[in-house]
Amino acid sequence: MTDSAAPPWPQQQPLWVVEAWRALAAALVVWVHWGPSLGWPMGPMAFAFSGVDLFFVLSGFVFAPTVMGGSQSAGAWGAYTLRRLARIYPAYLAALLLYAYLVHQRGLPLLHLPEHLLMAQMQSREMVFYYNPVFWSLPSEVAFYALVPLLTGLLAQPSRRAWLWPLLLLLALALRLAMVRPADGVSQNWAYISLHHIPGLLCEFFLGIWVWQLQQKRRLPAKRAVLQGVGALLGWLLLAALFNQLTAWSESYDWRNGQIALAAALCFALALDASLSLPHQPPWRGTLHLASWGGKTSYSLYLLHTAWLLPAQSWSQRWGVLLGSAAALLGLLMSCLVLHLLLEEPARRWGRGLSQRWLTPTKAKEDFRA
Repeated sequence: MTDSAAPPWPQQQPLWVVEAWRALAAALVVWVHWGPSLGWPMGPMAFAFSGVDLFFVLSGFVFAPTVMGGSQSAGAWGAYTLRRLARIYPAYLAALLLYAYLVHQRGLPLLHLPEHLLMAQMQSREMVFYYNPVFWSLPSEVAFYALVPLLTGLLAQPSRRAWLWPLLLLLALALRLAMVRPADGVSQNWAYISLHHIPGLLCEFFLGIWVWQLQQKRRLPAKRAVLQGVGALLGWLLLAALFNQLTAWSESYDWRNGQIALAAALCFALALDASLSLPHQPPWRGTLHLASWGGKTSYSLYLLHTAWLLPAQSWSQRWGVLLGSAAALLGLLMSCLVLHLLLEEPARRWGRGLSQRWLTPTKAKEDFRA
């Protein structure tokens, strides 16, 4: 699955730093959704919605060994599909049922359920936001999963990969920029929808693949890694300041200002690259556990945090912002842990086990390790 000359360390085991990045991405999304309603300090954190772009960068990094590893058999792709479905759909279905129940409790009709069940809700803002606003990004993630086999086939030959990969990256960037002008957030035309789906989000995914490629060639020295990480953080803060200024000038949130998140994705990619120079085992064992569980529950946190916003508002009014927010966060984390342990992790293990039986023993072992 990797080039023979590539250092093996990025693929030996799940990296705790990647899990920590997943946890950070989820935390950013929670902050931007809860903060304004609960009176949390915003400032640069108004730009925290770019945590979704961080998720897409991480997806590109995780799938890069498959994309750049050469073509696979039909059986391998069937097993891959099983793993992806088991990984994302059961927890999503449980969350969708929860939000459908909450909508029903408010006396509203259960609209657009077939589209949501099929993860085909990216057709209008109203359809996407009807149950849970964060559901908008999931069809894009599924589209990335479907795109992986195509990219793998295109980039299977190293000679073709050398020139085709940069071309695909430039094409994705050109498409993203070309769609900004014709996009209309009022009519929600094709360009507007595409900017929030494939092909508009390909750049973030490709940036993650780019980071993986860099990691196959070298590992940053400590000093350079620190400088690059600090520079990436400062870059993100400058982008956040720019976003806030543009929003102030327009006197409202303008989705076009949100396109700055593409530059934020580059900052995240550079920071991810720098962070991968950290030791495989952190000096404090608690860091490893915290990062691991933060990453494991990040998907549940992403799915469930909107359901806890109303209790957070109610408790903050009753007990104060600090105590009310803390109580809601504790409830959210406990519900995420329950969803992960009772459904998400068992489904993931079932999917992996079934995919192993799908493949021949040798191929199953190789694909499972990747």
